[in-house]
Amino acid sequence: MRGRRESSVSTLRVASYNIRHGVGSDGRLDLPRTAAAIAALGADVIGLQEVDDTFAERSAYEDQAARLAQMLGLQVCFAATIDLPAAAGRERRRRYGLALLSRYEIVGHELHPLPGHPAHPAPRESRSVLRARLVPPGWPPLDVLVTHLDNESHEHRLAQILPIVRCADELDGPAVLLGDMNADPRAPELAPLAAAGWRDAATESGARAGSRRRGAPRRVSPLIRALPLPPSTPATFPARRPLRRLDSIWLLGALHGGELDVARTRASDHRPVVATIHRLGGEDAAPTG
Repeated sequence: MRGRRESSVSTLRVASYNIRHGVGSDGRLDLPRTAAAIAALGADVIGLQEVDDTFAERSAYEDQAARLAQMLGLQVCFAATIDLPAAAGRERRRRYGLALLSRYEIVGHELHPLPGHPAHPAPRESRSVLRARLVPPGWPPLDVLVTHLDNESHEHRLAQILPIVRCADELDGPAVLLGDMNADPRAPELAPLAAAGWRDAATESGARAGSRRRGAPRRVSPLIRALPLPPSTPATFPARRPLRRLDSIWLLGALHGGELDVARTRASDHRPVVATIHRLGGEDAAPTG
Protein backbone atom coordinates (compact mmCIF):
# COMPACT_ATOMS: atom_id res chain seq x y z
CA MET A 1 0.00 0.00 0.00
CA ARG A 2 1.36 3.43 -0.94
CA GLY A 3 1.06 6.66 1.00
CA ARG A 4 -1.27 9.35 -0.30
CA ARG A 5 0.26 11.76 -2.82
CA GLU A 6 -1.12 15.30 -2.82
CA SER A 7 -0.23 18.97 -2.75
CA SER A 8 1.13 20.68 0.34
CA VAL A 9 -1.07 20.56 3.45
CA SER A 10 -0.98 23.16 6.23
CA THR A 11 -2.78 21.15 8.94
CA LEU A 12 -2.99 17.56 10.11
CA ARG A 13 -5.55 15.79 12.25
CA VAL A 14 -3.93 13.41 14.70
CA ALA A 15 -5.62 11.00 17.10
CA SER A 16 -4.92 8.58 19.91
CA TYR A 17 -7.21 5.63 20.58
CA ASN A 18 -6.97 2.67 22.93
CA ILE A 19 -9.07 0.16 20.97
CA ARG A 20 -9.15 -2.61 23.61
CA HIS A 21 -8.50 -5.22 20.90
CA GLY A 22 -11.76 -4.31 19.17
CA VAL A 23 -14.03 -4.96 22.17
CA GLY A 24 -16.55 -2.24 22.95
CA SER A 25 -17.96 -1.09 26.27
CA ASP A 26 -20.74 -3.63 25.64
CA GLY A 27 -18.15 -6.44 25.84
CA ARG A 28 -18.62 -7.39 22.18
CA LEU A 29 -15.78 -7.92 19.70
CA ASP A 30 -16.52 -5.89 16.56
CA LEU A 31 -13.46 -4.68 14.63
CA PRO A 32 -15.54 -3.12 11.81
CA ARG A 33 -17.18 -0.98 14.50
CA THR A 34 -13.71 0.04 15.65
CA ALA A 35 -12.80 0.94 12.07
CA ALA A 36 -15.97 3.01 11.73
CA ALA A 37 -15.14 4.91 14.94
CA ILE A 38 -11.65 5.66 13.60
CA ALA A 39 -12.99 6.73 10.20
CA ALA A 40 -15.42 9.14 11.88
CA LEU A 41 -12.49 11.02 13.42
CA GLY A 42 -11.36 12.24 10.00
CA ALA A 43 -7.78 11.86 11.20
CA ASP A 44 -4.66 11.68 9.05
CA VAL A 45 -2.53 9.97 11.70
CA ILE A 46 -3.87 7.66 14.43
CA GLY A 47 -1.89 6.07 17.26
CA LEU A 48 -3.49 2.89 18.60
CA GLN A 49 -2.99 1.00 21.85
CA GLU A 50 -4.06 -2.54 22.87
CA VAL A 51 -3.87 -3.97 19.36
CA ASP A 52 -3.86 -7.77 18.89
CA ASP A 53 -1.97 -9.66 16.20
CA THR A 54 -2.97 -13.34 16.19
CA PHE A 55 -2.98 -13.00 19.97
CA ALA A 56 -5.96 -14.95 21.28
CA GLU A 57 -9.50 -16.12 20.77
CA ARG A 58 -10.66 -12.84 22.33
CA SER A 59 -9.84 -11.15 18.99
CA ALA A 60 -10.44 -14.17 16.74
CA TYR A 61 -6.66 -14.53 16.21
CA GLU A 62 -6.82 -11.67 13.71
CA ASP A 63 -4.01 -9.32 12.67
CA GLN A 64 -5.94 -6.27 13.80
CA ALA A 65 -3.48 -3.61 12.64
CA ALA A 66 -3.37 -4.99 9.11
CA ARG A 67 -7.13 -5.48 9.02
CA LEU A 68 -7.86 -1.94 10.19
CA ALA A 69 -5.43 -0.54 7.63
CA GLN A 70 -7.17 -2.54 4.93
CA MET A 71 -10.64 -1.40 5.95
CA LEU A 72 -9.58 2.24 6.20
CA GLY A 73 -7.19 2.40 3.24
CA LEU A 74 -4.30 3.63 5.39
CA GLN A 75 -0.61 2.92 5.85
CA VAL A 76 0.23 0.95 9.00
CA CYS A 77 3.10 -0.09 11.21
CA PHE A 78 2.75 -2.37 14.25
CA ALA A 79 5.09 -2.93 17.18
CA ALA A 80 4.70 -5.77 19.67
CA THR A 81 5.09 -4.96 23.34
CA ILE A 82 4.19 -8.60 24.10
CA ASP A 83 5.51 -11.35 21.79
CA LEU A 84 4.72 -14.97 22.70
CA PRO A 85 5.05 -18.35 20.96
CA ALA A 86 2.29 -19.37 18.60
CA ALA A 87 -0.87 -20.88 20.05
CA ALA A 88 -1.40 -24.61 19.64
CA GLY A 89 -2.20 -25.46 16.05
CA ARG A 90 -1.19 -22.01 14.75
CA GLU A 91 1.95 -20.83 12.99
CA ARG A 92 2.12 -17.12 13.77
CA ARG A 93 3.39 -15.82 17.08
CA ARG A 94 0.95 -14.25 19.52
CA ARG A 95 1.63 -10.50 19.54
CA TYR A 96 0.02 -7.49 21.21
CA GLY A 97 1.00 -3.86 21.27
CA LEU A 98 0.97 -0.53 19.49
CA ALA A 99 0.12 0.53 15.96
CA LEU A 100 0.20 3.64 13.82
CA LEU A 101 -2.23 4.31 10.97
CA SER A 102 -1.38 7.07 8.51
CA ARG A 103 -2.64 8.63 5.29
CA TYR A 104 0.97 9.41 4.47
CA GLU A 105 3.89 7.12 3.85
CA ILE A 106 5.63 5.82 6.96
CA VAL A 107 9.30 6.11 6.00
CA GLY A 108 10.68 4.35 9.07
CA HIS A 109 9.77 3.10 12.52
CA GLU A 110 11.37 1.51 15.57
CA LEU A 111 10.31 0.25 18.98
CA HIS A 112 11.93 1.33 22.25
CA PRO A 113 11.16 -0.78 25.36
CA LEU A 114 10.30 1.20 28.49
CA PRO A 115 11.49 0.18 31.97
CA GLY A 116 9.69 -0.08 35.26
CA HIS A 117 10.88 1.65 38.41
CA PRO A 118 13.78 -0.39 39.82
CA ALA A 119 12.65 0.07 43.43
CA HIS A 120 9.22 -1.46 42.80
CA PRO A 121 7.99 -4.89 41.70
CA ALA A 122 8.28 -5.35 37.96
CA PRO A 123 5.25 -4.21 35.94
CA ARG A 124 2.83 -7.00 35.06
CA GLU A 125 2.83 -5.87 31.44
CA SER A 126 5.83 -4.72 29.42
CA ARG A 127 5.57 -1.24 27.93
CA SER A 128 7.20 0.45 24.93
CA VAL A 129 7.11 3.50 22.71
CA LEU A 130 6.74 3.20 18.95
CA ARG A 131 8.59 5.92 17.04
CA ALA A 132 7.72 6.46 13.38
CA ARG A 133 8.63 9.11 10.81
CA LEU A 134 6.21 10.60 8.29
CA VAL A 135 6.66 13.22 5.58
CA PRO A 136 3.30 14.93 4.93
CA PRO A 137 3.37 17.09 1.77
CA GLY A 138 4.87 20.50 2.48
CA TRP A 139 5.97 19.54 5.99
CA PRO A 140 9.40 18.82 7.43
CA PRO A 141 9.81 15.19 8.53
CA LEU A 142 7.39 14.58 11.40
CA ASP A 143 8.20 12.12 14.17
CA VAL A 144 5.18 10.43 15.73
CA LEU A 145 5.51 8.56 19.02
CA VAL A 146 2.83 6.14 20.24
CA THR A 147 2.84 4.73 23.75
CA HIS A 148 0.79 3.08 26.51
CA LEU A 149 2.11 3.62 30.04
CA ASP A 150 1.72 1.42 33.10
CA ASN A 151 -1.79 1.35 34.56
CA GLU A 152 -0.94 0.53 38.18
CA SER A 153 1.98 2.61 39.44
CA HIS A 154 2.84 6.28 39.06
CA GLU A 155 6.45 5.33 39.86
CA HIS A 156 6.51 3.01 36.84
CA ARG A 157 4.92 5.71 34.68
CA LEU A 158 7.61 8.17 35.74
CA ALA A 159 10.33 5.62 34.93
CA GLN A 160 8.72 5.08 31.52
CA ILE A 161 8.25 8.74 30.61
CA LEU A 162 11.91 9.58 31.12
CA PRO A 163 13.16 7.44 28.19
CA ILE A 164 10.46 9.00 26.00
CA VAL A 165 11.85 12.43 26.89
CA ARG A 166 15.37 11.23 26.11
CA CYS A 167 14.18 9.73 22.82
CA ALA A 168 12.68 13.08 21.87
CA ASP A 169 15.97 14.81 22.66
CA GLU A 170 17.40 13.00 19.64
CA LEU A 171 14.77 14.39 17.25
CA ASP A 172 15.69 17.12 14.78
CA GLY A 173 12.21 18.43 13.98
CA PRO A 174 8.62 18.64 15.20
CA ALA A 175 7.07 15.65 16.96
CA VAL A 176 3.74 14.38 18.22
CA LEU A 177 3.21 11.98 21.11
CA LEU A 178 -0.02 9.96 21.07
CA GLY A 179 -0.71 7.90 24.13
CA ASP A 180 -2.82 6.21 26.71
CA MET A 181 -0.79 7.60 29.57
CA ASN A 182 -2.98 6.10 32.31
CA ALA A 183 -2.67 9.50 33.98
CA ASP A 184 -4.03 12.99 33.53
CA PRO A 185 -1.56 15.22 31.65
CA ARG A 186 -1.15 17.29 34.81
CA ALA A 187 -0.11 14.29 36.91
CA PRO A 188 3.31 14.70 38.58
CA GLU A 189 4.79 11.68 36.80
CA LEU A 190 4.20 13.34 33.43
CA ALA A 191 5.86 16.61 34.49
CA PRO A 192 9.13 15.71 32.69
CA LEU A 193 7.27 16.05 29.39
CA ALA A 194 6.37 19.68 30.04
CA ALA A 195 9.84 20.37 31.42
CA ALA A 196 11.31 19.12 28.13
CA GLY A 197 9.10 21.41 26.06
CA TRP A 198 6.18 19.11 25.23
CA ARG A 199 2.76 20.82 25.27
CA ASP A 200 -0.59 19.19 26.01
CA ALA A 201 -2.70 19.76 22.89
CA ALA A 202 -5.92 19.98 24.92
CA THR A 203 -4.59 22.84 27.01
CA GLU A 204 -3.09 24.56 23.98
CA SER A 205 -6.39 24.35 22.09
CA GLY A 206 -8.55 25.38 25.04
CA ALA A 207 -10.75 22.31 24.44
CA ARG A 208 -13.80 21.58 26.55
CA ALA A 209 -15.33 18.22 27.40
CA GLY A 210 -17.79 17.11 24.74
CA SER A 211 -16.65 20.00 22.56
CA ARG A 212 -16.96 20.05 18.81
CA ARG A 213 -15.85 23.65 18.42
CA ARG A 214 -14.52 24.93 15.13
CA GLY A 215 -12.22 27.85 14.49
CA ALA A 216 -9.25 29.41 16.25
CA PRO A 217 -8.19 28.26 19.71
CA ARG A 218 -8.92 30.47 22.69
CA ARG A 219 -6.44 31.57 25.31
CA VAL A 220 -6.38 29.64 28.60
CA SER A 221 -5.69 31.78 31.64
CA PRO A 222 -2.72 30.98 33.93
CA LEU A 223 -5.20 30.36 36.76
CA ILE A 224 -7.01 27.66 34.76
CA ARG A 225 -3.69 26.12 33.74
CA ALA A 226 -2.70 25.88 37.40
CA LEU A 227 -5.72 23.85 38.46
CA PRO A 228 -4.97 20.14 39.07
CA LEU A 229 -7.83 18.90 36.85
CA PRO A 230 -10.05 21.57 35.31
CA PRO A 231 -13.62 20.38 34.73
CA SER A 232 -13.44 21.79 31.18
CA THR A 233 -10.77 19.36 30.02
CA PRO A 234 -12.02 16.47 27.86
CA ALA A 235 -12.19 13.12 29.68
CA THR A 236 -11.68 9.86 27.79
CA PHE A 237 -12.31 7.02 30.26
CA PRO A 238 -14.51 5.10 30.84
CA ALA A 239 -16.29 5.38 27.51
CA ARG A 240 -19.84 5.14 28.92
CA ARG A 241 -19.40 8.17 31.16
CA PRO A 242 -15.84 9.55 31.01
CA LEU A 243 -14.40 10.80 34.27
CA ARG A 244 -10.64 10.68 33.66
CA ARG A 245 -8.39 12.07 30.93
CA LEU A 246 -6.08 9.11 30.40
CA ASP A 247 -5.53 9.58 26.67
CA SER A 248 -3.70 12.63 25.41
CA ILE A 249 -1.86 14.27 22.54
CA TRP A 250 1.41 16.12 23.09
CA LEU A 251 3.22 18.48 20.71
CA LEU A 252 6.91 19.34 20.45
CA GLY A 253 8.63 21.92 18.29
CA ALA A 254 7.14 24.11 15.56
CA LEU A 255 3.55 22.89 15.90
CA HIS A 256 0.41 24.52 17.25
CA GLY A 257 -2.68 22.77 18.53
CA GLY A 258 -6.03 23.98 17.20
CA GLU A 259 -9.37 22.21 17.47
CA LEU A 260 -9.46 19.20 19.83
CA ASP A 261 -12.29 16.79 20.48
CA VAL A 262 -13.10 13.58 22.31
CA ALA A 263 -15.42 11.44 20.17
CA ARG A 264 -18.56 9.98 21.73
CA THR A 265 -18.20 6.32 20.85
CA ARG A 266 -18.38 3.08 22.83
CA ALA A 267 -16.40 1.00 20.35
CA SER A 268 -13.83 0.57 23.17
CA ASP A 269 -13.69 1.21 26.90
CA HIS A 270 -11.81 4.43 26.05
CA ARG A 271 -12.95 7.31 23.88
CA PRO A 272 -10.56 8.51 21.16
CA VAL A 273 -9.07 11.99 21.29
CA VAL A 274 -8.35 13.89 18.04
CA ALA A 275 -6.66 17.25 17.43
CA THR A 276 -5.93 19.49 14.47
CA ILE A 277 -2.32 20.64 14.44
CA HIS A 278 -0.74 23.45 12.44
CA ARG A 279 2.87 23.69 11.39
CA LEU A 280 4.56 26.95 12.37
CA GLY A 281 7.02 28.82 10.21
CA GLY A 282 5.26 27.97 6.95
CA GLU A 283 3.15 30.16 4.70
CA ASP A 284 -0.09 28.89 6.23
CA ALA A 285 1.11 28.72 9.82
CA ALA A 286 -1.39 29.37 12.57
CA PRO A 287 -0.86 32.25 15.01
CA THR A 288 0.64 31.31 18.36
CA GLY A 289 -1.75 33.50 20.38
